[in-house]
Amino acid sequence: MESRDRRWERKMVASSWLKRLLAWVIDMHISMVFLVLAYVGSNAAYDAFSSTAALLTSIALYVIWYAVGFYNRCILMGRRGNSFGRRLINANLVFEKTGKPIGVFNAFVRENSHFIDWFSLGIGFLMPLWDRKRQTVADKVMRTITVEGPVPNEPVVLAATPESARERFGLSTA
Repeated sequence: MESRDRRWERKMVASSWLKRLLAWVIDMHISMVFLVLAYVGSNAAYDAFSSTAALLTSIALYVIWYAVGFYNRCILMGRRGNSFGRRLINANLVFEKTGKPIGVFNAFVRENSHFIDWFSLGIGFLMPLWDRKRQTVADKVMRTITVEGPVPNEPVVLAATPESARERFGLSTA
């Protein structure tokens, strides 16, 4: 029983806004490579093939672009807890109550819940700057949290809230 109680003592750190932004930029650049390839490939197809063949080529290339983004942001984040970008910064998306990855369907719903962050004129994306758990509106809706380090696989208990603005932005000198 004592070992079970100790697991609740493990404190985790919510990933800083700056690290989350960096992970998002990495993810978007990966996706953007495939979008540019789809655009260039579509234009080349219209120059080289009949209109029907060019249309089918364009559709195939754009489906590949969407599939890469879906794989990265929904399948990987849902199953492992991290996308390519989150893996590079060593952060994981998990349910607050379980500390486990959220699953593909919930990752898809969370990605689409970001419309609330956009609808608030982007303020929802800035909320991790002042929120104690560093969550966006989509995170609050889905009850998810981004933690630093490995997937905890236990309920998330956060360490103390950063005291200074430097710590809150992930710029601590330590």
